[in-house]
Amino acid sequence: MQDSPRPSRVENAGGMQDFQSKIRTLENVPARYRNYPDFDALTIDPAHGGHPTPKIIREAMAAAEADLSGKVTGPVTRPAEGYIDFYDGDGHPFDIKTPLSPLKTDKWEFDAPRNAETVLRQLDKDYPNKQTGEKEPVRVLLDTTYMTSADRTALWHELNKRTKENRSILNNISEVNVDLGVKTRPNPVLAKILSAARGR
Repeated sequence: MQDSPRPSRVENAGGMQDFQSKIRTLENVPARYRNYPDFDALTIDPAHGGHPTPKIIREAMAAAEADLSGKVTGPVTRPAEGYIDFYDGDGHPFDIKTPLSPLKTDKWEFDAPRNAETVLRQLDKDYPNKQTGEKEPVRVLLDTTYMTSADRTALWHELNKRTKENRSILNNISEVNVDLGVKTRPNPVLAKILSAARGR
């Protein structure tokens, strides 16, 4: 039996929730992912009629990033059937979860219990390895690009709370942040403080 992928965590959530709605078509995809081998094939999900919806495009970016950043063995590929989201290069089955934090102007709040439940429901499933044909636990690729750090912390609190009897199941979660090519602007107040501290 092949070794399972080692779990990996991001340092912080991406905090890019305001960009989630901007990834709507293949033209919105950064070159880093458009240039990934067979990226267009990753945007075809049999579970959604084979059309590249915004959700499927974001999933494809997350799967490609998992390979590009060494979180999984590549190349990543879509399955012929829509029960999982992708296989890694060793044939391990993965589902992708992309939680979204609200914008400051939104009137809804992040629902950590509901999001934890959707992750754990996937972790409870088995699916055949693409190479061996043997059933194995489905892994989850957690795309935290569009989350705040506070919501990511709340989600992990819920995941830990609900897995007290079998914490090892969380080893089947790997996190990733996609690179949207957006440079964060420096905080002008912080820049002023740092400048004063340096005597400039």
